[in-house]
Amino acid sequence: MTKSQNDILIVGHRGASAIAPENTLKAFEKAIELKADYVEFDVLETKDGEIVISHDEEISRLTGRYGFVRDLTLEELKTFDFGEGEKIPTLQELIAITKGKINLNCEVIVKGISNKVIKILKKYDLTDSVIISSFKREELLKFQTIDPTVKLAYLDHNNYEMPCNWDKKEEWIQFCIDNQLYAINPFYPLVNQQFVDLAHDNNIKVFPFTVDSGPAMRKLIKLEVDGIITNDIIKAKKVLSEYQQL
Repeated sequence: MTKSQNDILIVGHRGASAIAPENTLKAFEKAIELKADYVEFDVLETKDGEIVISHDEEISRLTGRYGFVRDLTLEELKTFDFGEGEKIPTLQELIAITKGKINLNCEVIVKGISNKVIKILKKYDLTDSVIISSFKREELLKFQTIDPTVKLAYLDHNNYEMPCNWDKKEEWIQFCIDNQLYAINPFYPLVNQQFVDLAHDNNIKVFPFTVDSGPAMRKLIKLEVDGIITNDIIKAKKVLSEYQQL
């Protein structure tokens, strides 16, 4: 039996990034309007120690202006257009518009910011509900040391090399098991029934990324994943509603 729409969570990748500039307040507001379950976003640190939302460390793709987040102050970054007039948001600004409206999946891109991120989440009483995800194993385990109750998800994609042998995928899941992580977030083409079953048998949830095609969504629903990380929240909700009606 496949999971119902209520069982499978929709995670808006960088907000509702199919219809708004990624990782902006507009994208997060759209995700709330579309009733996604989570927004996924990326955190970096500015030159003056502020935690901001951006996937790219070097921001020319996003702004058309060359520069690294770590080399610029928040004030300097706020002068850049991140799409449709949107400015780079801070983690606090994101929390201000999302708290009580949608859950958070915070991806940590760089090392050394775990203490600052946890401090902000604790200030707003969000450590029980947020999911922290990262490709960086050491950084994930730092979060666990700071707050053992925080939900952690390990990201892996085999550098997008296909196919990926089972031994490697099994090792990823074993890392989650050994460290009592909440979830594993794999690149979606790597997910098969064996992958999902091993994770679920060990109480590890599976949230594949980044899933934008209908056929891929349908396949993952049949495999009974726990959530779908997608740029296209509208499409994901439509596909899930089809299964709810079966």
